[in-house]
Amino acid sequence: MTSREILTIQLGHYSNFIGSHWWNIQESNFSYDPDNPSEINHDVLYREGENLKKQVTYTPRLLLIDLEEAFGYLKKQGTLYDVTQSEEAQQCLWDDKKVQVLKKEAVDKTPFIKSLDESSEASNSTSSPPNLENNIGSWVDYLLPRFHPRTLNVIKHHKHDGAMYPFSIFTYGKNLWNTEQFSDDFSERIRAYVEECDLMQGFQIILDSVDCFAGIGASCIQHLRDEYGKSIVSFPCIDSKKTEPSTSNVIKILNTALCWQHVGEYASLFSPLCCGETAWPQIGEPRIFNHLTYNSEVKYHSSALLATALDTLTIRYRRREYPNVVLSDLCADLNKLGRKAVATSLTLPFPMTAKADLIDVLDELEGPLWTSLTPNCDIPMDKNMQSIVLRGISEERLKRPISDAMKQMSKPAYRCSTVHEMMMLYLACTCHASATYLSNISSPLNIKPPYPKIFNNNITETGDVIGWPVGTDVQSVPVMAGLHSGNGLSSMYESLHDQLSKIKSIKKFHAFTDSGLEEDEFNECLNHLLDCKENYEDHYM
Repeated sequence: MTSREILTIQLGHYSNFIGSHWWNIQESNFSYDPDNPSEINHDVLYREGENLKKQVTYTPRLLLIDLEEAFGYLKKQGTLYDVTQSEEAQQCLWDDKKVQVLKKEAVDKTPFIKSLDESSEASNSTSSPPNLENNIGSWVDYLLPRFHPRTLNVIKHHKHDGAMYPFSIFTYGKNLWNTEQFSDDFSERIRAYVEECDLMQGFQIILDSVDCFAGIGASCIQHLRDEYGKSIVSFPCIDSKKTEPSTSNVIKILNTALCWQHVGEYASLFSPLCCGETAWPQIGEPRIFNHLTYNSEVKYHSSALLATALDTLTIRYRRREYPNVVLSDLCADLNKLGRKAVATSLTLPFPMTAKADLIDVLDELEGPLWTSLTPNCDIPMDKNMQSIVLRGISEERLKRPISDAMKQMSKPAYRCSTVHEMMMLYLACTCHASATYLSNISSPLNIKPPYPKIFNNNITETGDVIGWPVGTDVQSVPVMAGLHSGNGLSSMYESLHDQLSKIKSIKKFHAFTDSGLEEDEFNECLNHLLDCKENYEDHYM
């Protein structure tokens, strides 16, 4: 079976928070039972290799970039391919006794990471993992997988909140990419991954859209388009932590607009992500999930929701059962009429009630079926082109047998014989004038540490919703996520344009003009937002 490989690229601090959860989720959902193989083809996003000790490795096909301070205890070369100090000394081409070695002070690991190290040394350990809530400073503090040496890419001499070398301007990122050393090194790492692939689908890019990483990401996507011509799906992200009104909020808006303009030009499809209802001029109230209690101010929480959505909606082109369904199909379905922006939705958990069948749950559903994770954009049920993935509902929970069906038999949906058929009937009845591609798998999302404990106490161990508190931790849940192209995105573009148009002249922002942004380019960006807004309005349907 062909692997249909995809290379994932994460650019930025918040993007790596999302990425850590995403790779953790995938590893937590690996199936090692030969009699019950996974419904997901993990070779799409993972690669098999061999380390220096001839041990087989299985690592994410991944490149990530962050500032040096974010990596903490994590070594740039990883641990799977680590070389001990004695081995390094043997490989020296000079007299190691005459070499002065300067070492940085080691960064302490969090209790959770230490517990992972201890459990790997003592495989019979059954101690519960320590509480993570107050011990997360960076995305490495809850990272489960180990990486290939080429995965980690460090930007030195900058800090996230540094005054000396600020990392907050879009054009700084573009200029950094254009330096020969940076672009050559990163491009070569991309090429090394691509040349390992047999039948590559394309690229997944997660990037921060409010700072310098937006410029790096836009330039990277342009390089991928020019060099490889493969499908590129991109997710520009915005942290939902609230801030006080300041000039930095205007800079973030400008960075975001420039990012979307360039990503929209070169990516096949892109979907902005944020757990806030609004993202400009400041982060608004958090998105509400009926059965979750989370803190949108905490990256560890909000990034888990975004990662859950990404892991679920990408199942469409990662299933074993349908190897011919690929990333280019998704892009072709949704980017009609030049509409490259789409909205992301999440239903977590999918509201299956205890001892109820899917036919009854769908019949009794009230309110919106999904929650938008795209800022300043509510996703209507009607007039969408959409790709939806449902996981975690087995055929056994579809309906009752005829002998026990009772009132179910009077419902038209009782004629459906599969979960896919019943969900398609429901979506056809509730999503008027919409074109829907539905994918589904029966395996639920396994919930294991370090996934945050954000589920309400009325969720059972298997993810069912009940009317009273339970005393057990959630072990698995059904999830639904999707990408939607519809007129709801018009208001997103309009609100961003309204905020950006308050900048009367770009010349007031010296950091942008000094680093190469011209007044004409700024005006072009403003016009681009208006064009996109009109492109999503109803009369274009």
